[in-house]
Amino acid sequence: MDKKKQAWILAFVLIAGLAYFFYNAGNYLVREDRLVRSDFIVVLMGSGPDRLLEAVDLYKAGYSKKIVMVVNHRPGDQLLKSRNVSIPSDPDLNKSVGVQLGVPSAAFVILPCGADSTWDEARRIKQYLQTNPGSDSMILVSSRYHTTRAGIIFERTLKTDEQQYRVTVCPSRYDTFNEKAWWRSREDIERVIAEYIKLAALFTVER
Repeated sequence: MDKKKQAWILAFVLIAGLAYFFYNAGNYLVREDRLVRSDFIVVLMGSGPDRLLEAVDLYKAGYSKKIVMVVNHRPGDQLLKSRNVSIPSDPDLNKSVGVQLGVPSAAFVILPCGADSTWDEARRIKQYLQTNPGSDSMILVSSRYHTTRAGIIFERTLKTDEQQYRVTVCPSRYDTFNEKAWWRSREDIERVIAEYIKLAALFTVER
């Protein structure tokens, strides 16, 4: 086989591979585990009501009797506090919505932290687990495009030699992300690009 023919074959394989990846890029970002009853449900911050609504459905379906959220950092909160302005945190707002949807107030656990990232939330949840030795399983709820990365982060953070923790990842069915045709929406395109940049950092810089 001459070099020109080899080059054409290589180019075809490369283009086909890129096309396959492009078509499935959205699917790779979504992780959906088989649901099992767990000690608590973790709702990750950083999105609208889609994640909380999924957690409420899981609670009502009997998958857990506890919903845990970590207080996230919001730019400007300290400035407002310095001016004696008090506004509810995102988890507090989620709790208010959950209560209105029929979840008892006592079912919610809000952990103070001021988290800047999913890593921060995972570390805070690990602390919570360590102070609640009877708990060893959770359902992790997030937006669809965020579930693969979130699952990796939590499993890495919670991995210890002394204790085995089970993380069941559940993408919100209320999230509008369309992984099967992500290129049709500008918002989904931005989500896919951002997630792959963060995944690249996860496997390189953040290792």
